[in-house]
Amino acid sequence: MSRPRVLNDDELLDRARDIFWRQGYAATSLRDLTEATSLSAAALYNRFHDKAGLFREVLRRYADTGLSGTFLPRLAALPNPADAVVGLFAELLALSCSTDTPSGCLLINTALDGAADTATLDLVRERLGEVEAFLRAQLERAKKAGLLPPGTEPALAAEGLFGAVLALRVLARLDPDPVRLRRLVKAALTPLGLSLEQGA
Repeated sequence: MSRPRVLNDDELLDRARDIFWRQGYAATSLRDLTEATSLSAAALYNRFHDKAGLFREVLRRYADTGLSGTFLPRLAALPNPADAVVGLFAELLALSCSTDTPSGCLLINTALDGAADTATLDLVRERLGEVEAFLRAQLERAKKAGLLPPGTEPALAAEGLFGAVLALRVLARLDPDPVRLRRLVKAALTPLGLSLEQGA
């Protein structure tokens, strides 16, 4: 009889991610995790120390393969910074309306869960901060290029857009009405002279 294949860390984290994403950190039991990963509780704890340690590694991989790995760098490489900002909202809007993945963003869901410890919340804050930093950098580029309305302060505008990102992803979890979500994005972009149509 052949021995069962041992999952590598990436496969294991992806399986755990799917459980945490669907159920939330608080509602995910150790039994759920052992069933999803085919590892014993002792094996999981040996590799990740505890449930919180496993969850933080899940969040890091989630951010590394999404935000930092491909999403933000790809948009930041666009020649037109206005297109980068619009592109971020267009892609998040598409994700928010999709039924292919669990609702909402795992990082934001974690902040809303209320069960994460301080170290996990610090990680969430750090990784979500990458989105605001991206927006600020693109708006600074756009201001230098004369693409924003006079008087626009990139740092303040980035804060507002970041708030819209959070609202979009929370509503994707609570009330994923495509018309409403698109209206929210339009309201965030219009004061900066931006629109989803320019990124189409």
